[in-house]
Amino acid sequence: MPHNKQSVDGFIFSILNGNVPSWPGEAANTSFAVELEQALHLHGLHPLIHHLCKNAPAWKTWPAEVRERLKKTALHHAASDLAAEDKTRDLLTKLQAAGLRPIVLKGTAIAYTHYDEKSTRTRGDIDLLFHRRDMDKAFRMLETLGYAYVHRQGYLGQELGFADRSPAIHNLPLDIHWRSSSYVLLGHVLEYDEILRSAISLPALAPLPCAMNPVHALLHACIHWIKHVASGDSIRILWIYDIHLLVAKLSAEESQQFVHFAAQKKICRICRAALLSVNQKLPCDSLSFLASKLEAVQQQEPSARMLEQDAPGFTAADLFTPGNSVSLLRSLQDVLLPPGAYVLRFYGRKSPLWLPLLYAHRLSTGLLEYTRRR
Repeated sequence: MPHNKQSVDGFIFSILNGNVPSWPGEAANTSFAVELEQALHLHGLHPLIHHLCKNAPAWKTWPAEVRERLKKTALHHAASDLAAEDKTRDLLTKLQAAGLRPIVLKGTAIAYTHYDEKSTRTRGDIDLLFHRRDMDKAFRMLETLGYAYVHRQGYLGQELGFADRSPAIHNLPLDIHWRSSSYVLLGHVLEYDEILRSAISLPALAPLPCAMNPVHALLHACIHWIKHVASGDSIRILWIYDIHLLVAKLSAEESQQFVHFAAQKKICRICRAALLSVNQKLPCDSLSFLASKLEAVQQQEPSARMLEQDAPGFTAADLFTPGNSVSLLRSLQDVLLPPGAYVLRFYGRKSPLWLPLLYAHRLSTGLLEYTRRR
């Protein structure tokens, strides 16, 4: 009997839940192996699945070619990860020595703080968050270190891609952010200064603290999840597993802080939706407990509009109706006057004399692009 995507996903989630299954019957071997390979490639799961399965009794029932392919891919990724670690350490050490304090976001940070083996958490680039006032210095420093601007988000985006132009075998792609979410409604839920005050250390990567604390990391993971849900994107299994690990390793005090912060920042409903979605695939008591605590919070939350399917309504809400006057002013600043250094790189200009024209073009073109995308 042929296997469909759902059965392959079920096979993967069984492994992530700690129950390594035996290989399906002989008749399904060929088609199932192809579909599994496609899923593992799509979700970046080869090294993680190999790590979780290699010592399980059921592992020996898997076809030899599947086991060998997983092993080779895991070893290749581990070697690449070591090279990436060296380059990341060099980059962050030099940035910090220059007085900059980038925050390492998402997969790279979580790989070091929550995965048993950091190389099992694949990542295509490194996301760095800078204070908006440091953007010009950060860009100039990156360019001095051999990085070059290579791509941009949409006109109303908040990040730029940089590539390592050095002749090294392993190059390090970067995504440079100046706010923690690309959506206006969520862009100031976690402020840079707030993150830095309670940042934690990644000793393998940098001398000074450079990663979100566990509570902020979980809040950010939920925000990242809803961003892709609201955009209609597919949710990668790695993101689901990230949230599962983040919740599983929270202390009792951190769990209370998470609920408190979610209520304070008015994102209880989207956090609850993220946790319930993860709990459907990777159930655990901690996920259910946190979701129930979030459900008990009764308040108006503009961010909950991101859970709705009304695209025009969501566009209006995202751009024009943040939760309070302070966030409204910050959001207007994001839309109308993002950092000048960001805009100049975005358009490939050097002189700040271009800025009035570039700001006007970005806003007019960006609003049209944003509305069409929604």
